[in-house]
Amino acid sequence: MESIQISEIEAVFKKAEQLRESGKNDEALQEYTKVVYFAPRHWPAYFHLGVLFGASGHNELAVSLLHRSAALNPNDRAIKNHLADHLMKLNHNEEALVHLKASWSLDSSQINISAPFKVGKILWESNRPREAIEYFDRVLADQEDQDSNKASEELRIYSRWFRSLCRMSLGDYQAAWDDYEMRNNIPGVIVPELAGEKWLGQSLNGKTIFFAYEQRFGDIIQFIRLIPRLKAMGANIIVQIPPELDRQFRHSFPDVDLVSVKAAVPDYDYYQFITSVPAVLNLSKEDTLSDPVPYLGIDELGTTEKLPMRNDTFLKVGLVWEGKPDPDRSIPLTHYIPLLRHQSVSFYSFQLGDKRNSLHEHAVGWLIHDLAPRISDFYDSSVLLKEMDLLITIDTAIAHQAGALGVPVWLMLRYFSDWRWELNRNDNPWYPSMRLFRQVRGESWSEPGKQLELAFEDWVSQSMKARDA
Repeated sequence: MESIQISEIEAVFKKAEQLRESGKNDEALQEYTKVVYFAPRHWPAYFHLGVLFGASGHNELAVSLLHRSAALNPNDRAIKNHLADHLMKLNHNEEALVHLKASWSLDSSQINISAPFKVGKILWESNRPREAIEYFDRVLADQEDQDSNKASEELRIYSRWFRSLCRMSLGDYQAAWDDYEMRNNIPGVIVPELAGEKWLGQSLNGKTIFFAYEQRFGDIIQFIRLIPRLKAMGANIIVQIPPELDRQFRHSFPDVDLVSVKAAVPDYDYYQFITSVPAVLNLSKEDTLSDPVPYLGIDELGTTEKLPMRNDTFLKVGLVWEGKPDPDRSIPLTHYIPLLRHQSVSFYSFQLGDKRNSLHEHAVGWLIHDLAPRISDFYDSSVLLKEMDLLITIDTAIAHQAGALGVPVWLMLRYFSDWRWELNRNDNPWYPSMRLFRQVRGESWSEPGKQLELAFEDWVSQSMKARDA
């Protein structure tokens, strides 16, 4: 490397800055490198090297360089924020918390609200919702005195949304519902544009209310239980649904008008989203869950053809191991394979899509009957689920479906999971037939997989005793 005189260091650094500002990052990296090589205590050069390497995906190197910069200038807020960002990308969240809290202590002005927001998000994703709420509160404190730039406003929207999820995971629904409404303000979320008057608690007696479809299959299955109480308020109800749910809901709610998401919106007096009903009615957790379960059903008389069973078996168990859109919820099929040794059980795959290939990749297709060819919508799978003695699944729509049908369902949950499954419990108040198996630490399915194996062995044994009694 060409030698640089100490007197020339700042000129080289200035050149690096100009290159970076012009978007010539590779050339800027070369100049910053010269600076730290000949002036090893030049903290700004280490800082920009860390930021540039981090932007190109080299997070480990970015952390090392930012650590050097922080050691040379321990009271710089920007260094601590960037260092925390890259530590979070490496899942080093505890160390990231240290730097974010230090950043906030150095500057607690609203210019730096990203620090408490990130602390709150880390705590939330670490299953520490009470602590997380404190930091989201800090982001939202004294909003009338805060700056109103776009970035700050987005942080406040996310803070309210995440705060609602924290509160609901703690079972404090009434404190959460207002913030839960912020889901439709999140940047990038597409909200249906509806004309007319929004239902905010007006009398529904003799009125028609239209519920627009939002979120995902699991959400509407979870909240559709609230429809009967609105009927009891005298409402005529129209629910917009995707075609996959049409037959299921027509059978379960025959006194409700259903329209496809692709059809024209009919006339109505008010509109709302089904997931907003608890907020409008200000329901407590107990009130929200007071409607009877099961609330989905099938035509029992119309289902005469039963699934084939393997010889000498008397139990039927369904399996689902992968889902969308969040692959972190999925579990490798290998964690289910130990269950196959039980000779009294016939196994059935409810897995749809390309993930069915796992049956053949692990050479277990001859032991697990693939039901995918028989499933075209939720009603088809409900008919099959009602034959199951047990469904074992990951966190996806079929878990809600089985729970709403009253089918026994065991749910494999990742360490950080949705608010509806709450914390530190192996049952769920939304679905009485559900049992939860949780990761005890991030990314490892070993512990819940072992718990599943032991619980399944006990379940089979108890089932055999009940049969022989």
